[in-house]
Amino acid sequence: MVPSIMNLRIEDGNKFRLRLWLPLFLVWPVVLVLFLILLPFLVVAEVVLRLTNVQIYLFRLLGGVFSLLSALRGLTVRVKSVRSSSIVDVVIR
Repeated sequence: MVPSIMNLRIEDGNKFRLRLWLPLFLVWPVVLVLFLILLPFLVVAEVVLRLTNVQIYLFRLLGGVFSLLSALRGLTVRVKSVRSSSIVDVVIR
């Protein structure tokens, strides 16, 4: 399952705080439409690569990209500044 929500939190001590909730589930339909538009070009490129004996498998690559995106679910990144009290948190759910 691909991630659906990304939480972003930025803190600068007690002065500045930003919290964003980014709905990734609104991005996935746009990506799907773009993929469907590009699909005929990918099929032609796959056929040309197979005829020229080039060992690049585009559809395996797309499967790997989907697996990578699915593995992002549960990712938490926390960056803390050494010199100041700035903190950036990114959580993908």
